[in-house]
Amino acid sequence: MILTHTPNTDKERAEHFHLVSIRFACLLTTKQDPMECERVAARIAKLERQLMTCNPSQLFIKQFESQAGEIGSELAMRYNYNTGRITLWRNTPLHQSGTVFQLRTSV
Repeated sequence: MILTHTPNTDKERAEHFHLVSIRFACLLTTKQDPMECERVAARIAKLERQLMTCNPSQLFIKQFESQAGEIGSELAMRYNYNTGRITLWRNTPLHQSGTVFQLRTSV
């Protein structure tokens, strides 16, 4: 998993920041498909812009380009270099994962 690697270059640090941001957004969403969450989609769009601006690092390419790489114990991600698009999905069903639900305040 790329998040366990200490980033060495500026490019790796920028990618690491975005990946951590995406991972936490996925952990907070209650949707089965994290791509349906607006917060996750916005953070993925930021990473896609970063990868379009500067080419991905070798570590990122090795982990995610044209193959599924983990960004958590239950999340997988793939980057398509030709289209510049990222796909993200859960490896486990939502009911089996530790889900966070927003609590209602009672009056």
